[in-house]
Amino acid sequence: MNLFAGATTKGLAIALATAIGLLLVSNGAWLVRASTLEASRDVATADLGTRTTERDAWKLRAGELKAANRAYDAEFKRLVAEHAAAQAEMVRLKAAHATALAEAQAAEADADRTLRAFMDRYAAQLRSPDCVGAMAAVARFCPALEGY
Repeated sequence: MNLFAGATTKGLAIALATAIGLLLVSNGAWLVRASTLEASRDVATADLGTRTTERDAWKLRAGELKAANRAYDAEFKRLVAEHAAAQAEMVRLKAAHATALAEAQAAEADADRTLRAFMDRYAAQLRSPDCVGAMAAVARFCPALEGY
């Protein structure tokens, strides 16, 4: 039995040594895997921080753009109102221009009629012997008025 006990002990020692070796290799592999997972976790944590900062920056930019859009909308509404007022003023000015033009044309026609009447009267008077004598007297006493 002694022989059987020695063979069994030797086999057990080999099996135990093999198991311990496999356990050490397995633990080493698990340690490598754990450190890889820790590194991945650290990278993911850093990436989360980056993404959070990026998200906050985009939210801030979106807020700025919303404020700019509100300012643009307000300015656009003001410009639309100003444009409508300018168009109304243009209509008013066109009407005033038409009225002023009609008045000026009427005044021109009246002045032309008055001038024509005066010229006709003047021409008729120049043919009168009294007027011719008067004009000759004026020319004789005041040569500067000659030709009128």
